[in-house]
Amino acid sequence: MPESRLETCLFRVGYALPTRKIKAFMVEPFKTYAKQRGIDFIPIDVTKPLTEQGPFDCIIHKSYGQEWDQNLETFSMNHPNATIIDRPSAIQRLHNRISMLEPISQLNIPKLGIPNQVLVQDFECLKSVQTDKELVFPVIAKPLLADGATGAHKMSLVVNHEGLTKLHPPVLLQQFVNHGGVIFKVYVAGDYVKCVKRSSLPDISNETMEKITLESGGLMCFSQISSSVIDGDDSWSSYNKSDEKPKMPSQEFLVDVANGLRQALGLHLCNFDMIKDDKTDGYLVVDINYFPGYEKLPFYESVMTDFLLNIKKSQEEKKMMEKEDMVVDEKTQA
Repeated sequence: MPESRLETCLFRVGYALPTRKIKAFMVEPFKTYAKQRGIDFIPIDVTKPLTEQGPFDCIIHKSYGQEWDQNLETFSMNHPNATIIDRPSAIQRLHNRISMLEPISQLNIPKLGIPNQVLVQDFECLKSVQTDKELVFPVIAKPLLADGATGAHKMSLVVNHEGLTKLHPPVLLQQFVNHGGVIFKVYVAGDYVKCVKRSSLPDISNETMEKITLESGGLMCFSQISSSVIDGDDSWSSYNKSDEKPKMPSQEFLVDVANGLRQALGLHLCNFDMIKDDKTDGYLVVDINYFPGYEKLPFYESVMTDFLLNIKKSQEEKKMMEKEDMVVDEKTQA
């Protein structure tokens, strides 16, 4: 097919992503591979109206703010057949660590839940936390907001009341659960579901809690500890390290959870972090993220290209159904 003809057939995908994500995800080999399969990636200038750019058949984005949201809304009204991945209202839910996990309990999937957690709005609320009823030490302290900012990843392990007094509300206190030092990161892109193991905090014993109390007064900070690969360097290994690693959840279970969350959240692109509770033998979802680092997956180029081609297929099927409905209406009127 001549180049000019190929250009007119391309599925045009606009992207509005942070600079660091463009450098990691939107690399030239990926764009070249996608174009060979019929997808043309077009950079978006978020400071200008979308209606003056493009044209776009689909938009993928990880850009936040009222002006951008309004920009997308205006574009969508003027181009109802274009697909927005994903709607700002759906993404916004993941920016709050309380609202992001609410759908889990609604899925009614056996052996699936979330850790006990308490929202602490201010220092007065911090004093009234019932660690003998609501939570049991140790607990994980997480910022309430999970909006992608650097501060959103600043978390702490708290092992006593002295450690609680060092926190800065608002903060979410989440029950720490021994889970074999492994976290399962499950990537979802439409119908695609892939689970990978990453190292996490090791199991915490009473001896470990005593050591943290003596060395740091009951609170120890950490940042994105799950980003290191299993059996890689782990600064926590001096405290504890489990020899037995939890097994990967079954693919059937992962697909059930992924499909349930995808529908409940109204998102195409996300991942969720899950741990295995050593006591109950069940699984707990501890975090959900929008548009995660797919570039960390093997062969992510084909995964994301297949995903976008499925979006194109859905658009074509929708247009076909609309044409058939129009034909039926015309025959009925005649």
